[in-house]
Amino acid sequence: MMNMSFFLGDDNMGFSLIMFAFIFVAVYFVCYFIFDDMLKKEKYTKISELVLLTKKFNLDKKKMDYRKTLKGVAMINAFIVAFTFTVIDLIPVEITLKLVIGFFIMLILVFGLYFSYGKKLQKKWGKK
Repeated sequence: MMNMSFFLGDDNMGFSLIMFAFIFVAVYFVCYFIFDDMLKKEKYTKISELVLLTKKFNLDKKKMDYRKTLKGVAMINAFIVAFTFTVIDLIPVEITLKLVIGFFIMLILVFGLYFSYGKKLQKKWGKK
């Protein structure tokens, strides 16, 4: 029988990977069900991520598949929260410094991931 620590490193890293997966799945489903409920009630303008993407990247609302777009947004949100938590958990510094580092990690991820997702959507549903 193979030792799992060979694949995951030390025990702390294995625990962090499990926590990453757990947080990712939990946040994804929470975001997805909130967005799904808003889609059923046809409150597209209340979803701030969707409003930002459509305005900034000039997306055609008539062509857009809202459900697919919101699945991507839920996945991005889940990755941002899970990654930030995991990195902050692994850094051995005091809590105030962890908060500052977490804030900057979150900012970089939000701007980077939403920009790249918006560019992808612009190629697909952008107005000509």
